[in-house]
Amino acid sequence: MSTKTKEVRRFALFIAAITSISVALTGCSSPAPQVLDKNPETSKFVLNAFQGGQFLDPFEDGKADMGLTLEGITSLSTLGYGEADLESAINWAKSNTELLTSTGLKAHYVFTSYVAGFSEDPSVVAQLQIMKDAIAADGTVKNTNNYSYAYVLFALLASEKNDLANQVALKMINNAEVSGGYKYTKGDTTSSESADVTSMSLMAIQASLGMGTEEDDTAKQFSIEKSRNWLLKNLIDDDHFEAWENVDIAGTSFGIMALISTNQDSTKPEAWLAARVNKEDSGIPSPYSGEASDVFTTVQALLPLSRVTFVDVMDKVKAGRNG
Repeated sequence: MSTKTKEVRRFALFIAAITSISVALTGCSSPAPQVLDKNPETSKFVLNAFQGGQFLDPFEDGKADMGLTLEGITSLSTLGYGEADLESAINWAKSNTELLTSTGLKAHYVFTSYVAGFSEDPSVVAQLQIMKDAIAADGTVKNTNNYSYAYVLFALLASEKNDLANQVALKMINNAEVSGGYKYTKGDTTSSESADVTSMSLMAIQASLGMGTEEDDTAKQFSIEKSRNWLLKNLIDDDHFEAWENVDIAGTSFGIMALISTNQDSTKPEAWLAARVNKEDSGIPSPYSGEASDVFTTVQALLPLSRVTFVDVMDKVKAGRNG
């Protein structure tokens, strides 16, 4: 055999080996669903609003709001911001768990940890256990509200506590008003159903489909449809929601996500929300901030501006876990 022939065979074997390694490595993981950030300047507005890169303070300068900080981390992480961008905020959250003063906040922290990739931190394990201790066997969550129920359900699903998640989902069905809408607290005679709580409840229940029996799923689907119908019925001019005699930007943001997740046409609400982006700084003013952009309102609009829902966020968590 000639020297040239030997070299050709060696080269062929080398290429085959490299190809095999490449295939093996590729087969080790499946990439998480990719999300397109359709409003990158609005995302930058939120990222730049983190004080020292650590927390958001929407109501008082220098006073951190843990809930909004966690929501900001969740949304930015979903839209493609990585560890280098969010490290300071994540480390701040892990170092300030004393601010997780309610079951809802503990659930929000656990859910965020799975989205942003720090779920193995000991603080998350501890907060998850405390959260679970507040849940009765029938799915009742002690001393909480319907908005927090949704985060409890998302946290249980993210952490694969599926049996308990199913019980919480079934309990949430019973927390709806007769109309199919959700109040902040079931039966509260001083308030009305709201678009944001209804939408979060709908998406959380939807994310739990397949976790129980066929009868459970039938009950969940019926609840989802009633809540969807409430949202459609209460849209103003087919493009936004109102609350307290004002436009409800948060409710519209969450409503868009719920409509998308239930395959409803959300073209008009999406256009309505996009039209409220401030051309000067890409934030979104609230009805109470005048012409100035409001970080609270903007954080809550990030996902729907990119047609991303909380059901999509859960799918991202599942894909990362399976990978």
